[in-house]
Amino acid sequence: MRDARSSRAGANTRPWVSWLWLVILASQARGVEAQSLNALYADSHQPDVSGVWLATGYFTLSPERALPSLEPPYDALYAKRMKAFNAGAPIDDVTADCLPPGMPHIMVVPYPFEIVQTPGRVLFLFEYAGQLRRIYLDGRRPSDDDDPTYYGFSTGHWEGSSLVIQTTHIRADTQDDFSGLPHSDALVITERLHRVDHDTLEDEITLTDPKAYAHSFTVTRRYHLHPTWTIGEYVCEENNRNAAGANGVTGFGVPPASKK
Repeated sequence: MRDARSSRAGANTRPWVSWLWLVILASQARGVEAQSLNALYADSHQPDVSGVWLATGYFTLSPERALPSLEPPYDALYAKRMKAFNAGAPIDDVTADCLPPGMPHIMVVPYPFEIVQTPGRVLFLFEYAGQLRRIYLDGRRPSDDDDPTYYGFSTGHWEGSSLVIQTTHIRADTQDDFSGLPHSDALVITERLHRVDHDTLEDEITLTDPKAYAHSFTVTRRYHLHPTWTIGEYVCEENNRNAAGANGVTGFGVPPASKK
C-alpha cells in the first residue's frame, strides 16, 4: 500500500508544478510580445495603431459633407466663408499664411501622418507643414490658465482597443476644415480611434461647442495604412511640397501613385 505521507507530498507538489508552467508560459508570452515592438510601437500595454496613414474620402470634416447646426453668428460667418470659397477666393484661412490648420482640420488634410506609441503618450507626426499632436496617457490634465493653441491639449485613455481622446483649449481663429466651417473657443473634441482591420484606422470625431453648434456633431473618418511610405519634408514658407506647375497652379497634396 502506498505511503500516505508520499501521497500528501505528491499532492502538495502539484500546485508548484502548475505555478511553474504558468511562469514559463508568461515568459514565453512576454517574449512574443517584445518581438512585436518596433520604432513606432514601443509600448506593449497599448493596442497597436501605429503606422503611416492617409485619410480616405472627401477632405471636408464630414466625408458626406454634412454640417452641424450652426448658431448665430457662426451661421452667417460660415455662409460668408462659403461664398468666398465658391468664388475661388477663400477668406479667414490661417493656412494661407503658413500657420497650422488646427484641430480637427489637421485630421482631414490630404497628406499622410505617422502614429508613434510610447509609454505615456501617442504622437501624431503629420507631413503637412511638419505638424505634431501629442496625446497624453499619463493622467495629466489641462489647467484653466493654459493658453489656447492650434491643436489644443489632448488627453487619452484606452477602452478596449479604442483610444479615447479629449481635446480642449483650441484656438478659435482656426477652421474645422478647408471649407471654412467655424468653431468657438469653447470647442471640445472627443475621438474614438481604433483599428478596424490591419489596413484600416477609424476615428469617430465628436465636436461639442455650445457657442457655435446647437448640438454635438459627430463624423467618422477612415484612414488607410501605407507601410512603405515615409513622411516627407513640408516647408510651407518654401512651398517645397506642392510646387507650382508651368501654368502657375499649385499641386494638390495627395502623394503620387508611384509611391504606393
